Amino acid sequence: MHRALAALVVTVVVVVLLVGYDTRPPVRRNPESALRTPAPIRTPAATPLPAGARTGKGPHISTPFSSIQVQATLDRRGRLIAVETLSLTGSDTHTRALNARAEPILREEALEAGSADVDVVTGATYTSESWRDSLAAAIEAARRG
Repeated sequence: MHRALAALVVTVVVVVLLVGYDTRPPVRRNPESALRTPAPIRTPAATPLPAGARTGKGPHISTPFSSIQVQATLDRRGRLIAVETLSLTGSDTHTRALNARAEPILREEALEAGSADVDVVTGATYTSESWRDSLAAAIEAARRG
């Protein structure tokens, strides 16, 4: 009899807990989520180039999700001094959000490294690899003059 009563009490408690279970998504959203509304990609405003600087454009590179083109500027010694993303499209909201998050990271790392030899951004592998390829070609184009 005691076992039956204990089982009944446990069953009632479990049912009450399940009825009160909230399946709605949390009100607070992760600000780092790739699904957030993407900020527009902003590249630095055009400034006069230093004497002897050369600029080169990389090719348009297409991924299954994006189209990318990067421009590089080298100083007279051949050092990378500016990187501009000329084109970065996305096929859907998720891709555009990933691109908007990845592009400034890639640009900053390329300027710090002085080359296209930068790590991919997690979650944006296709974008990162294509962006690096376009930048490498842009650097070569600038070196050729």
